[in-house]
Amino acid sequence: MSSPLPRRNPAGLAALRRRIALLERRTAVAEPAGGGAAEVWRFGLGVLDGALPERGLVVGGLHEAGGGAAGDGPAAAAFLAALLARLDRRDGRGAVLVCQSRTSSFGRLYGPGWRDLGLEPADLLLLSARRDRDVAWAMEEGLRSTSLAAVLGEVESLDFTLSRRLALAARESLTPALLLRRDDGLGPASAAFSRWRVASLPPDRGNPFDAAAPGLPRWRLELLRCRGGRPVTCTVEWNRETGDFGVAAALADRPAAPRAAARRPALAQAAG
Repeated sequence: MSSPLPRRNPAGLAALRRRIALLERRTAVAEPAGGGAAEVWRFGLGVLDGALPERGLVVGGLHEAGGGAAGDGPAAAAFLAALLARLDRRDGRGAVLVCQSRTSSFGRLYGPGWRDLGLEPADLLLLSARRDRDVAWAMEEGLRSTSLAAVLGEVESLDFTLSRRLALAARESLTPALLLRRDDGLGPASAAFSRWRVASLPPDRGNPFDAAAPGLPRWRLELLRCRGGRPVTCTVEWNRETGDFGVAAALADRPAAPRAAARRPALAQAAG
C-alpha cells in the first residue's frame, strides 16, 4: 500500500518561493548576465545616473537623505518617496516598511500625500518606535526578513555601528534601505552607500490654463557622497503623472511678469 501524500503547507511554500527568488537575485547581482552591471536603481536622468557607479543606485544598499536647511525635512522625505515610486518591485515583494520614532518632528505619514507622489498607502507597513535605536532595530529586522520591497526609517541621529549593521543587512537581503535624517548636515560618519541633501524650491506655476494650479514638486539635490561615484548638484522636478524625474529650468521660478512690472517705474521716469 502506498503511503499518503503529504499535506501541502501554503505558508511553507510561500517562504520557499521567497527564498528561491532571493537566491536568484543574489546570483544575478554576483554574476551579471553577459558580464554586465549589477542590479541598480536608476533616476532616469543622465546628470544623476552618470554620477553614480553602474549609472544607478545599488539596490542592496543604505541610502540617506536630509534637509538642506531648517524646514527642508519634508522635502527630503518626499524625495525618498519619489525614489520608492520608481523602485522595480519584483519577486512578489510589494510592501514597504516605514519606521518612525514617537518623537518624530515631521509627524505621522499622510496617506493621500504619498498617493500624490505615486505610492499606494495600502502598500505601506507603518511602525512606531520609542526611540531611534528601536527604529534602527526594526529596520534591520525588516531587511533580514527578505519579504519587503524596501525599508524606510526616520531618525534624529545614528552612530556608525548601527548604520553599518543596516548597510550589511541591505546588502545581504538585496533590499533597499532608505534613511531620513533629521539632524543638520546629515550627522556624523555613516556607512551609507549614498548621502543626499535636499532643499525645497518653489514649484513652476507655468500652467497656461490655470495660473493658480500647483506646479510640480521641485528640489535642489546634492549628492554629498557615493561609494564609487562623484558629487553632483542639480535642480529636478518630480512628475506625479509619469513617475519620472526631470531637470528643472534654471529660471522656472522667476516669472516674467514681476520683472516687467519692476521695470515700468524706471521706464516712466526716463520718459518723463
